[in-house]
Amino acid sequence: MASILPFRGIFYNREKIKELPWVLAPPYDIISSEAQERYYEMSPYNVIRLILEKKFPGDNEANNRYTRSAQFFQEWLEEEILIRDDSPAIYLLEQEYELRSDMFGEMAPKGKGKIIKRRGFIALTRLEDFSKGIVRPHEGTMAEPKRDRLNLIRACRANFSQIFTTYEDPENRIDRLWEEKKNESPLIDLSNEENIRHRLWRIDDQKSLNWIVEGMRDKKLFIADGHHRYESALEYRNELRKNNPRHSSQESYNYVMSYFVNMKNGGLEILPTHRAIRNFEGFDEKRLIAEAGEYFDIKMLNNLKELLSQMKDEKAKHRIGMYVGGSEFYLLSLKDERITKELIKGRAEIFCELDVVILHTLIIEKVLKIFPESQQSITYSEKINEMVRKVRNGSHCVAFFLRPVKVSEFKAVVEAGEIMPKKSTFFYPKLLSGLVINKIE
Repeated sequence: MASILPFRGIFYNREKIKELPWVLAPPYDIISSEAQERYYEMSPYNVIRLILEKKFPGDNEANNRYTRSAQFFQEWLEEEILIRDDSPAIYLLEQEYELRSDMFGEMAPKGKGKIIKRRGFIALTRLEDFSKGIVRPHEGTMAEPKRDRLNLIRACRANFSQIFTTYEDPENRIDRLWEEKKNESPLIDLSNEENIRHRLWRIDDQKSLNWIVEGMRDKKLFIADGHHRYESALEYRNELRKNNPRHSSQESYNYVMSYFVNMKNGGLEILPTHRAIRNFEGFDEKRLIAEAGEYFDIKMLNNLKELLSQMKDEKAKHRIGMYVGGSEFYLLSLKDERITKELIKGRAEIFCELDVVILHTLIIEKVLKIFPESQQSITYSEKINEMVRKVRNGSHCVAFFLRPVKVSEFKAVVEAGEIMPKKSTFFYPKLLSGLVINKIE
């Protein structure tokens, strides 16, 4: 089963970097071009230069965003902007935040939200082919992002952020270490721009390290976030393995830095990712509503607030929101669960019952004729108001709003060996890139 190892983490040198939040950033794939520029301006040592360096018109094979990232990384190590732990360790990470927004982003007053602590640990995990069933994905991937991350790992030979994985441990064996550490001063204690508190402790005594390693030995891992980076790390391992006549399977390229969270400790939050369809020739609002009406009962509502209120009714299954412009919003309620199962025969029942699968199967593919190979015309966001704006400004013709996938559904789908449509989940909060770095020897 899962094989994990401690490692010598690389950190920003606090003697040279006084304001740690100024040099960290979220994962590369949720950073807009505007946010990229903002992180650049925050500090000349912001991790954005490592995870998402800028492109320039004169870039070539010898000088490009990946080679520059590698150069920054090497220079920062030489200048001791980044420093490496002397001995291998595993790092406990606690993220504490106030969940002020509900499943659709409606905000509660400050101080009135739900306080949540998500606890996990950071270590290396052995890269395993998905066919072995030890590490399991839940979302599909795209070729271009994998190519991008592969180029970065080739150039830098490092992991700048963790693969987010979950595992199941009803006995909370590893979580018991928190009781020993909670009264100790953390190695890192910071709050980022979203006011999420991150606290990190180093575990380097052999007894505790053995406890964690042995405790994970019978576990299966479920990838929550980082599918593209995981598959790129697999490809990089395969390249080096092929070119190394002395390959022993113990080399550091056989492992990837990961973050591990017990699904049973109550800190996992999944937010929905909504969809908006870019304008295309031939889009007909009336035809969309008429054809969707074959599968859904459609109710017109006067405003977004009313729509979201009805979508929150958990007793009502399979409700999807839709907006095509103007002041009206539409609530779509599936008429018959059997429809999806008949259209995608041979798939697990839990997969067919996901709202995101129902949306893609019955509307995006069957009505709009947008199939997986052409789904670059879909824009994704966890922010409903952003989706509404895209329709109102004319760049997109229709937006769809989803309820979140439950943790129990996530687990059941993965165990069934199914792959959800991409961007089906948004695990919150995201991990900070640059908090801990792993160098591949």
